Amino acid sequence: MPVRDFPDEFLFGAATSSHQVEGGNDNCDWWDWELAKGSRDLSGSACEHYQRYPEDIAMARDLGLNSYRFSLEWSRIEPEPGRFDERELAHYRDMALRCREFGVEPIVSLHHFTLPRWLSANGGVLSPGSTERFAAYCAVAADALEGAARYVLTINEPMILVLMGYVDGVWPPGKRSPTAALAAARRLVSWHLAAYGRIRARHPDMLLGVAKHWIDFQPLDGHRALHRGGSRLQSYLLNRWYLGAVRQAQDFIGLNYYSTRYVTGPLRGVPLASEDEPRTEMGWSISPQGLYRALLALRAYDRPIMITENGIAAAQDDQRLAYIVDHLAAVSKALHQGVPVIGYQYWSLLDNFEWAEGYRPQFGIIGVDRATQHRTVRPSGRRYGEIARSGRLPKGT
Repeated sequence: MPVRDFPDEFLFGAATSSHQVEGGNDNCDWWDWELAKGSRDLSGSACEHYQRYPEDIAMARDLGLNSYRFSLEWSRIEPEPGRFDERELAHYRDMALRCREFGVEPIVSLHHFTLPRWLSANGGVLSPGSTERFAAYCAVAADALEGAARYVLTINEPMILVLMGYVDGVWPPGKRSPTAALAAARRLVSWHLAAYGRIRARHPDMLLGVAKHWIDFQPLDGHRALHRGGSRLQSYLLNRWYLGAVRQAQDFIGLNYYSTRYVTGPLRGVPLASEDEPRTEMGWSISPQGLYRALLALRAYDRPIMITENGIAAAQDDQRLAYIVDHLAAVSKALHQGVPVIGYQYWSLLDNFEWAEGYRPQFGIIGVDRATQHRTVRPSGRRYGEIARSGRLPKGT
């Protein structure tokens, strides 16, 4: 028997989020942000995943994937404060059960950037009582998922929400305030801790975590103290601080990794070390070694690690395939170093609405025709599925 590069139980999958694929999420802050010209495009009908999820999950299964990460839309489930829509809860429970029917492990995120309009209008993350509101919503959502979903993520990329919404001001709520950013970061810690406690008391068998974005900060010039110190500071602020604050309230760590960022000072950096370095359509460096370094660093937290996002926006599918293979090789290398990696979710299953960038970036292993909603499996998706089925990387990787 050929030696596998990944264990038999490894979770190979792909990821989406509700607002980016469902369509018609018109009761959340991002819908209003789009109408105010905060994105290149309107999300509109997106990928119609709300209606087409059985087809899309079946396509993932047919590729050979054994897991699927998706998110619930809080604004659908709780359209008004304290009123929970049983029909929407049943919808998301059915998504998880449909995954199980197809032999696909559901990995469910309870919050993926969007807020209900009623919460946003009252101050959003920083609104009075938002922690209790979030914990109550998570408890109701977890009740609906009981027996259907085992892996549950409370929040997706909390520090990216802080950075984009409260530092750069290019996402809702559009603030540029260090004071508000610090308050939002602390509040998002309290959101997870409160949700973790509420769910753990009701559903002790669920495995709970956070999908934490990790940027591989590296000094542009390793011989310069300012560059080295700046990379350590930025890694602490955006990578390690949040993980440390919620360290005891995680059953597994969700890792979202995309790229390396080169640092020249405490809050300064350059996007690329050189113009010759490969990059994605988003302008991000392509650095599989950065994923390997991230996995080694996360080993110190003594928790299983699931890569909950890793992917590339690419117009050329052969670049997408190379990205997947090279990053999976980094995962395999970490596994053989004893890092407890339990899964890899490629971002994204479908070409979708990429927030402020609109529909221009193409991340999907399945392409979506915006005019017809027709799905086309890309060759990279088929090759990724072959790796998932065999547990082996291509020879020579």
